[in-house]
Amino acid sequence: MIKRPLCAAAVLFLGIQAVLAGGFHIASDWKPTRLESSIGSREDAVLEGTVYRREEKPNCRVLYLKDNIVHLKNQIFQESKILVYIQTDHQTAIGNRIQFTGTAETFQEARNPGNFDQKFYYRKQGIHVFARAQDMKILDEGVYPVRENLAVIREHWKEILIKYLGEYHGNSMSAILLGDKSELDSDLKELYQKSGIGHILAISGLHMSFLGIGLYKLLRRTGLSFGIAGGTGICFLLAYTLMIGCGVSSIRAFVMFFVRMGADITGRDYDMPTSLALAAAVIVAWQPLYLLDAGFLLSFGALLGITAVYPCLEFCFLRGKKGKKLFGSIFASLAINLTLLPVMLYFYFEFPLYSIILNLLVIPLMSLVLGIGVTGSLAALVLGGAGAVLLQVCKGLLIFYEKACTLSMELPMSRIVSGQPEKGWIVVYYALLFMFCLTVYRLKAVKENGGTGSDIWLIISVHKKTLGGAAVIFLCGMLFTACRLSYNNGGRLRVTMLDVGQGDGLYINGPRGTRYFIDGGSSDVSSVGKYRIEPFLKSQGTKTLDYVFISHGDADHMNGIEELLDSQRLGIRIRNLVLPPERVQDESLKKLALKAAENGTRVAVMEAGDTMREGDFKLTCKAPAAAYKGEAGNAASMVLEAEFGELDMLFTGDVEGDGERLLEKNGLRQYDVLKVAHHGSKNSSSDAFLRQTLPRTAWISSGIDNRYGHPHEETVKKLEEIGSRIYGTQECGAVTLVTDGEDAVIETYLQLDQ
Repeated sequence: MIKRPLCAAAVLFLGIQAVLAGGFHIASDWKPTRLESSIGSREDAVLEGTVYRREEKPNCRVLYLKDNIVHLKNQIFQESKILVYIQTDHQTAIGNRIQFTGTAETFQEARNPGNFDQKFYYRKQGIHVFARAQDMKILDEGVYPVRENLAVIREHWKEILIKYLGEYHGNSMSAILLGDKSELDSDLKELYQKSGIGHILAISGLHMSFLGIGLYKLLRRTGLSFGIAGGTGICFLLAYTLMIGCGVSSIRAFVMFFVRMGADITGRDYDMPTSLALAAAVIVAWQPLYLLDAGFLLSFGALLGITAVYPCLEFCFLRGKKGKKLFGSIFASLAINLTLLPVMLYFYFEFPLYSIILNLLVIPLMSLVLGIGVTGSLAALVLGGAGAVLLQVCKGLLIFYEKACTLSMELPMSRIVSGQPEKGWIVVYYALLFMFCLTVYRLKAVKENGGTGSDIWLIISVHKKTLGGAAVIFLCGMLFTACRLSYNNGGRLRVTMLDVGQGDGLYINGPRGTRYFIDGGSSDVSSVGKYRIEPFLKSQGTKTLDYVFISHGDADHMNGIEELLDSQRLGIRIRNLVLPPERVQDESLKKLALKAAENGTRVAVMEAGDTMREGDFKLTCKAPAAAYKGEAGNAASMVLEAEFGELDMLFTGDVEGDGERLLEKNGLRQYDVLKVAHHGSKNSSSDAFLRQTLPRTAWISSGIDNRYGHPHEETVKKLEEIGSRIYGTQECGAVTLVTDGEDAVIETYLQLDQ
C-alpha cells in the first residue's frame, strides 16, 4: 500500500465515508428537500425546468428536468432535479426549457421488509419529487446538441434491433447494448436474475471495457499513437456513458479506462487496485449514498474479488496444475461469488447455486454478443437486411442463454433462499475473509523467500489446499447457517400484517417452522405478489408456504396469491391452498382452485369448527357458520382464530352483516389482537361485535389515500372507545408481533412518528 499512495489515499477516503454511517450524514440528498416536505400525497402544481435527459417508455415519455421552479400551494420552490412522466405526443428535445401543469408527488419508501425502496433509489440520483404532466409548453427551444444527438442515436439504434430481431429479442439486445430495459420481457428478466446472470442486462464494466479497450486496440493496430488512440477511446466511452445514462458500473468502468489510458500514454504501468480504489472514491465523493447501493457494492465487489481473493484461491489450488486456464475461470467465478455472497443475500435474499458454472458459459460469450451486436447494428444501418444476418447470431446466443438458465432452474437446489443476514454476521464474514487472505499472502511471502519461515507457516503451506477448501466451506456455511438461525423462531410465534396497499396479507411463522399466509391481494398496488409479498417472504427465508388461506373471492384478498401460483417455478412454492366451504365459493374462488391444482398445489376447504395444530399453536375456523344461508362475498368470509399460550388473535377477512351477527351468536371471546374486518369499513365491526371481542390491539390493513376512505373514522372512534391500540398499515407499514405465548412484542416497519 505504501508503494501505491493514490490507492492508499482513496481507500482512506472511502473508510472515512464508511465510518460516517455509510455517508448519509454528509449527503445532502439523504434529507428531504423543502418541496418534498411540502407535498402531501399528490398536489396540483405548475413546474418549469430544463430537460437534461429523456427516456421512452411503452405508454409515456420520461423527462429528467434540472434547475426547476415549482409553483405549489401559493408558494414558489426551487428544486434541482425532477422526474416527469408525460404523454408521448409531446415532443421535447434535450436542452428545452419547458413549463407544464400537473401533479407533483413524492416517491414511496419501502413499507415491508425486503421491498424495493423507490425513495432511496431516486435520492441517490438527486431526485426527490416526480410529476405527471398535463398541459405543456416550450419556453426556450435551446438544445444541448451532444446529448440530444446521443439520445436520437440511442432511440434509432433500438428501432434497428427491434426491426431485425423482433420485439422479444430486440428488447433483450436493447437492454444489453443500450441499458434500456423499459420493454424487456418481464419473465425473461426474472429468469436471468434468479439464475444469476441478470448482470448481462445492465451496462456493466464488461460492456464498457470491451467497447473502450476494443476500440483502443483497433486504433493502435492502425498505427495511431498512444495519445491519439487513448484520447479517441476516452471520448468514445464518455459519449457512450452519456448516451446510456451515468450508472455506477458505467462510471466505474469509465474512470478505470481513463486511468488505464493515462498509464499507457505516459508509459507507466497500469495498477488495478489503484484504478479500482480511485473509481470508488470518485463515485462516493460525487454521491456518498452510493455506499449503501447494491449496484455499487456488487460492481466494485466483483472486481475486488478478482483482484484480492482470486490470487489466494489460485495459490491454494492451482499451483502447477494442468488445465489452469479452465480451472482458473472456475476459481475466478468462485472468488467473485465468495466476495459478493453477503451483499447478494442482504439485498436479494437468495443465491443461485449454479450461477458459478452458468457464468462460465455466459461471460466468455458476452464479448461475442457485444461485438456482433455492435457490428451487426452498423451493418444493418448501412446494408439493411444483409447486415441483419449478423444480428441473428446474437439472437441464437440469447436463445442459448435462455435455455441454459431454464435448465439450471430445473436442477435440484437451484435457488437457496436464505433470508436477509444480519449486519453483524456480514461484518464477521468479511473479517474472516480478510484474515484468510492475509494468511495466504503470508504463505506466498514464505514461498517466495524459498520456504524459509517459522514452523507454523511451513506446516500451513504444506496443507494450503485444505486451508482454502476449509475457508470456502466455513465462510459460506457460517453465513447461510446464521441466516437460517435468524428466522428460526425457537418455539415462538411470529405474525406479520403486510402493507399491501388497499388489501390484505398476513404472514404467520409457526413455533415449529410451519409457514402460513392469510389472504394476499390489493386493489391499488399492481403486481402486489411480485413486488410486495414475494420479496417480503424471501427476506424472511421463506421459499415455501405450507398453507395459504383465502377468506373470500375479492381481488384485493387473492390477486397476489394468483401471481404466486403462476410463478411457483421461479418464485414462492405453495403446498396447500385452503378455501371456504364450496357452498360459499364464488367463480373467482373456483378459478383460483383450478389454477392451484394446475400448478401442483393441493386444494382443501375449511368448515367452521375445523382446527389445525402445530405444537401449542392452534388455528380454528370460526366462520362461515353452517347456519349462514346468504350469498358468497364479504359476509361469507372465512374467519380464523389463532391461539398460542395466553395470546389470542382473530383474523376476520371482510366479514360483515349476517356473517358478523352469526359470529356474535356462536360465542366469541376477548382477543389480544383483532385484524379489523374490511379494512376498517363502517359496515363491519359493529358495537355488539366489539363489545364482545374487546381487542387490546386492533390491526387495520388499508391503502394510503384509498378511494373508499378506509379506515372509516366511525370505526376508528369505536375502537378507541373500547381502549384498543390501533396499528394501521397506512401509518406503520408492516406490523409484526412476536410472542412466546406469554409476553408479546409488536414492531412496526415504519416509525410511528413519521
